[in-house]
Amino acid sequence: MRSILPQDLFEFRLLGDSDLIPKTNQLVYVQSQASTEDNQYHTDLWILDSAQGAPRALTQGPSDSHPRVSPDGRWLAFLRRPQDAATGQIWLMDLHGGEPFCLSPMAHGVESFLWRPDSQGVFALAALDALGLQTPQNPDGAKESKYHQFTSDIKIITTRAHKLDGEGYFGDYRRQIVDYPRNGTPRQLTHGPRHHQGLAVTPDGRYLITASRYGEDADARLFDHHLYRVATDGSSAPERITPIELNAEYPVISPDGKTVAFLGTDPTALGYDNPSLFVVPIDGSALPRRLGGDWDRPIGNLVLNDMPAPATDRPEFIFAKDGQSLLSLASSNGQSMVVQVPLEPTAPVSILAQGPYVIYQCAFANDGAQGYLFVSDPTDPSQVISLDHTGQTPRWAPNRELLSQMPLAVPERFEFHAHGGPTCEGWIMMPPASDSDRPVPVVLEIHGGPMALYGWAFFLEFQWLTALGYAVVFTNPRGSQGYGEAFCRAIQRRWGDLDYEDLIAGLDHALAAYGDRLDPTRLGVMGGSYGGYMTNWIIGHNQRFRAAITMRSVVDWRTMLGTGDAGPEWIERADGVWPWQDDAWYRQQSPLTYVEEMATPLLIEHQEDDLRCPIEQGEMLYSTLRQLNRAPVKMIRYPGESHGMSRNGKPWHRIFRLDSFRDWFEQYL
Repeated sequence: MRSILPQDLFEFRLLGDSDLIPKTNQLVYVQSQASTEDNQYHTDLWILDSAQGAPRALTQGPSDSHPRVSPDGRWLAFLRRPQDAATGQIWLMDLHGGEPFCLSPMAHGVESFLWRPDSQGVFALAALDALGLQTPQNPDGAKESKYHQFTSDIKIITTRAHKLDGEGYFGDYRRQIVDYPRNGTPRQLTHGPRHHQGLAVTPDGRYLITASRYGEDADARLFDHHLYRVATDGSSAPERITPIELNAEYPVISPDGKTVAFLGTDPTALGYDNPSLFVVPIDGSALPRRLGGDWDRPIGNLVLNDMPAPATDRPEFIFAKDGQSLLSLASSNGQSMVVQVPLEPTAPVSILAQGPYVIYQCAFANDGAQGYLFVSDPTDPSQVISLDHTGQTPRWAPNRELLSQMPLAVPERFEFHAHGGPTCEGWIMMPPASDSDRPVPVVLEIHGGPMALYGWAFFLEFQWLTALGYAVVFTNPRGSQGYGEAFCRAIQRRWGDLDYEDLIAGLDHALAAYGDRLDPTRLGVMGGSYGGYMTNWIIGHNQRFRAAITMRSVVDWRTMLGTGDAGPEWIERADGVWPWQDDAWYRQQSPLTYVEEMATPLLIEHQEDDLRCPIEQGEMLYSTLRQLNRAPVKMIRYPGESHGMSRNGKPWHRIFRLDSFRDWFEQYL
């Protein structure tokens, strides 16, 4: 037996982004694995038969994803990304035999697509500028002018929403809908200075439903969308079918083509409400109806982990065959489960599948009789389970042999509450092996969001810390999802108050409950994004921690208002008051205000291409602490990385990051 290592990142195989072949119910999915040689994630396509047996490879990669089987079951379409390209092209493969070929040689690639109901082509979202499909290509051998050669990297910005973390700056390009026939000439179906995301097509192929934002304020709010009906023959302009008072995305069309289901949220809630299922007539002739009765939990998988499976653009819900209910993922109490949501608004939600794990994706056959669940649990990041009328059956666990070589920590759940507060949920992971009976140091981990949750998922970071001999405590304080809307909304306008009380109460509960197994004099604290904010806040208000690590954090709300990709939308947390009108809220809510109280050795981690919490946040904190010189401080900058580096950054950067935690805690904890 051996301990888990950061380099094991290269050994794990992660599964997801799947589709089922009609009639046979064979599962086609993406497998992802980090590569030591090119510092990338290699993805290829695999197929798992409904009968017992190991899966087999369909493609050789190294960058194949998004498999979608045609309705007639003959064709497999997928995205293949050329080396060093940001997006891929659509390729087709005849499942009866033959080599794949490229369908969409677009200059800036395709983001996602779905099949036409007649299997004669696909509808795709492609990055196009104002010239659309007529954008000229530079012919081979044509010389580029020196002016263009040395000025083409200049960014000219005229819109309010002009960048997104992980994507970068939009420039002149927007995601537009394109009809790609299998044999024929592509047609552009949408135009204008707006993005489109998500596609659903009616059974007769006459209409598409997409999420976008039209009108004069199209660039005002990056994260708010409405649903639009788009005629596939181009005979009419897109028609909005959901009200502007409701944020709507991820459309799914009923089997009879009359109803659209979608994920809806209240824009005024700033993300602190429950994402819920709604239905609306496809012609927009009535207002949307919210489903789920008194179900007070968010739709979708919101449980965090640092070993994400291949991402999918599919909604996390589908219509049942009879069209009278929806099958969906939902998050609750540290789990993500499969639930059934009737179309009758007051009917209760029922749970179809759950366990001490997180169901992060699922695929159901058209008849709803069989499906596959993609599952992560604390000791295995990626497994496939089949689901039918007999129950759940483990089908494929590609990491089982690797994981059998190492002892792993298993979380122990506990409940706690701060004085006068609600019951909260937490976990502790003890080192799986120890050479002595001495009490071990403790690290408090704080999740991001804050509208997310920790739960029964695999965390390489947590396993690494326990392998090093630290106990890891992680909790879901107020502000987390999965415990009811009131629990999440409790910190909507004010961070560092109720959530701070819960975090400290959870740590104190673990210290008391595990007695002489933990060393209360050797405490560390760490977190990223909102978790980094709270790490900053804690060491500015509490001197009991011996070491801290803050990652991609918020430090000063006044500058965040103008530099983050959400930009001025954050002003709503300050009740619409700009900092030059009254900066009292901004000062009180900014950890930088309390920097003179920070005396804990602090490691600051930030990504240079982070557009969510730009790097100037980390720079301000580092420069100020270095000038005050009251405690050791170090800053690590990761070039070419965005906000999500801990989950999907360059593999060797992720390994360096874990090693830096070891070094910091060994020195100060």
